[in-house]
Amino acid sequence: MKKYTKDFPATIGQAIYTYGDANIRDIVLYLEKDGEHGIIITKDTMYCNMLRAVKITLSQIEHIKLKQERGKDDQLIIIAEGVHHLFNEDIPEIIETLTSLTDKEVEYDRNLFDTIYFNAKTILEDIRDDLYEDTVLNDTQNKQLKEYLDIINNAKTLDETNYRLEMELLVDRVMQLVEELELDSEEIDQLEDASKKMHEQENQMFDQVKDMYANNKDTIKSMTGIDVDDLQNKSPEELNGMLDDLCDRFNISKDQLASLAAKFGNRH
Repeated sequence: MKKYTKDFPATIGQAIYTYGDANIRDIVLYLEKDGEHGIIITKDTMYCNMLRAVKITLSQIEHIKLKQERGKDDQLIIIAEGVHHLFNEDIPEIIETLTSLTDKEVEYDRNLFDTIYFNAKTILEDIRDDLYEDTVLNDTQNKQLKEYLDIINNAKTLDETNYRLEMELLVDRVMQLVEELELDSEEIDQLEDASKKMHEQENQMFDQVKDMYANNKDTIKSMTGIDVDDLQNKSPEELNGMLDDLCDRFNISKDQLASLAAKFGNRH
């Protein structure tokens, strides 16, 4: 849609007549699809006519949610008085305007891996486009930036298992780069939080697998050839390698192995 914040076109009159009201004053944003369809946002009200005419009082907005999934279009969900309003177009412009006019912040609806993907994508693209002030990359960091952007671009076509693996590996590498460059942003904070959650999940998985081994030593040794007593002093890296070997041997994912460990653990 065409965006206007001033110098509104003549069609604004038709838009106000079609889905606005006579009380419209101080237009902050006008998104024009055509004369009869679009979005008008004033300082206190949002008027929309996409599939049907909707009027949202800004003071009644309870949540501004952004749903993001890899490989799918973003969806903006505005919840006002318990009613969900869905928007698929011009999401950044709508979010910027509504968050400036209300006390609501954007709530992100993403799984952990998509949180890593979208935040890493934004951070890396902002570094590439020189949006962080006084940031100079050396040759090694420039190579890393290109490599990480390639991973992000290729992630769109990966199956879910390989996608999750790539994000697990990428999150710490991007965090290391931003720490070297001493960068700070909301996306970096979100990525750091996702990294912590990722490591917490990995530690829980290691604990589950260790418990499963400890409670089923004889069965596991006969099935895998692994002596459980040898695991006690293994480092996380060594255990991770053993998990990879097991997953390859039995053609299962780490998530499936963790689920299996949980089932075994519940029996004891």
